[in-house]
Amino acid sequence: MIKITVVAPDEELGRLFTETFDEHDEQIHPADPQQEAYELEVLIEHNHDRIRELQIDTDVVAARGYTAQILLESVDSVPVVKLPVTGNDIIRCLKECREHFPDRKPIIMGTRNIVFQVENLYDFFGQGLTPVLLTEQTPREIAAMFELMVNPGSSVMIGGRMVCEHAQQHGIPHVMLRSGRLAVWQTITEAKRVAWISRIEQEKATRYKSVLDCATEGILVIDRKGRLSVINATCEEMLGISANTCMGRKIPEFFDEKALQEFILKPGSFRDEVIVVKGQNFAANKDTVVHKAEKIGTVITLRRVTEIQETEVNIRGKIHNKGHIARHTFNDIIGVSTTIKASIKRARSFSSVDSNVLIYGGTGTGKELFAQSIHNSSFRRKGPFVAINCAAISESLLESELFGYVQGAFTGASRGGKPGLFELAHRGTVFLDEVSEMSLRLQGRLLRVLQEKELMRLGDDRIIPVDIRIISAVNRDLRDLIDAGQFREDLFYRLDVLNLDLPSLDSRKEDIPYLSRYFMEALGEKNVLSKTLEKSAVEYLQQRIWRGNIRELMNACERLYVLSETNRIDKPEAEGILETTAPVGATPSSAAVKMDEHTILTLLDEEDYRKDRVAERLGIHRSTLWRRMKKLNIPGKAP
Repeated sequence: MIKITVVAPDEELGRLFTETFDEHDEQIHPADPQQEAYELEVLIEHNHDRIRELQIDTDVVAARGYTAQILLESVDSVPVVKLPVTGNDIIRCLKECREHFPDRKPIIMGTRNIVFQVENLYDFFGQGLTPVLLTEQTPREIAAMFELMVNPGSSVMIGGRMVCEHAQQHGIPHVMLRSGRLAVWQTITEAKRVAWISRIEQEKATRYKSVLDCATEGILVIDRKGRLSVINATCEEMLGISANTCMGRKIPEFFDEKALQEFILKPGSFRDEVIVVKGQNFAANKDTVVHKAEKIGTVITLRRVTEIQETEVNIRGKIHNKGHIARHTFNDIIGVSTTIKASIKRARSFSSVDSNVLIYGGTGTGKELFAQSIHNSSFRRKGPFVAINCAAISESLLESELFGYVQGAFTGASRGGKPGLFELAHRGTVFLDEVSEMSLRLQGRLLRVLQEKELMRLGDDRIIPVDIRIISAVNRDLRDLIDAGQFREDLFYRLDVLNLDLPSLDSRKEDIPYLSRYFMEALGEKNVLSKTLEKSAVEYLQQRIWRGNIRELMNACERLYVLSETNRIDKPEAEGILETTAPVGATPSSAAVKMDEHTILTLLDEEDYRKDRVAERLGIHRSTLWRRMKKLNIPGKAP
């Protein structure tokens, strides 16, 4: 239901709006063919001070004259539609003047719209009607215009309520300029159009707000007048404020922390400025929003420094705890299918040369397993094998991890500096997983390493030679990214010297019996309890769709192992377990309902807490996963 509120100066105009609205509401609005439902609220008020204090909860307000002007100034979040004065309204007033005051000269006072209407009527009524423009529509201005333009003995006044009240006080005849049915009809039409558009924009804003509330950074947007126009839930929590009481107000009106105020007012854009707010250190970024060369606002993002430090420690720990050793060989690749044998044969041939390799394959197809196998079969097998996921960490952190840094290169840099992964991989292999997610700027730096076999640490001017082989992996076509301007074509040719396209599990289902047996045996050794899959269960696994490929199959086998009540799992039991735990391929609604804590924790561990991938494997939206984790009290970060 869309609500239209009319603020009318008297009962007569209120009744006219009600009658016209009932007739208008029977028609389908041209901008809204689905016939949105509308309701009308009429407020009778002419006192200007009380109008300013009105608390209006509606989708759009309609009013005339000075009332509309007051509402425009006092109501920020609700659109205001002005009731127009039509030529018919003026003609009606002129007719009344000639009937009751034929010997007096009519003078009409009003807004620019009224003056324009009078000028349009000159051809019909000659110069007998004098228009007087009111720019402020205040009692002081009206009194001044009366003093200047009106002759009490020969004039008759036409105007709104304030003009007529002033004329009555001075004994001057007057005719009230009232809005007719046509003007009211036009106003209702415009109000419905504005309300409908406003509702759509509000729904869009709500969706955008939902997206912003999922961000881990605090985000606030200041408009061109210095008023708060957007704030997300994270920022509300950080600053201890509420959007309900702050929206549309200037920062100093609701927040007295000088550091944030000074940061917002400081001209220019900034990155990673450290400010202290309420006793906490925040890393603050500021960007100016420009539209058609005009500044229309400012975006500020905030993040607690302690969170950044914890994230950095966690990521660095994960990277270095993996070590720089390739543990797998081609003997660890399980399968008898023609496709996997062809992939192994092709990959083995890559081991005899030192060219860069680009591996294509969906998630869970074993890209790192092949990369390690190629490394361990090459002459670099005694050198380090360094793997990093380019999509798992931010651009700035990825740059420092790959290239290293010297002491003082940036705030928080370790004393003595730190070598990058390219240096650590000297005479070995670097595996760049999801290289497609690397920014264009870092792509340029990587290209130089590949071309010149040398690099510079961040904050340093010293050239360091490196001898490395690059094996990259992607799960989407780089040519599409090149066409979209998101990946450098020259870097593509450097990485794609040799390429390997790994088959999906759905294209090699004859390997599922061997893979599932291997996973079940490995689980049995780990848990000292042997469980096996009956032939019917294996055939059931072969019939399923495996969007997550081998990783999803491994996950399914672990579910079967943990949740089965027997040591020999047949098809009915396997089907009951996997269907209940919402496999990929099930409808999103069923997956969302039947996600359990064990399944989510297992997937989070497998995907290094990358919630976008976990959501993809579950067949649900990331926000749905986030809500489910919150309900189950599952932490958003790895313990």
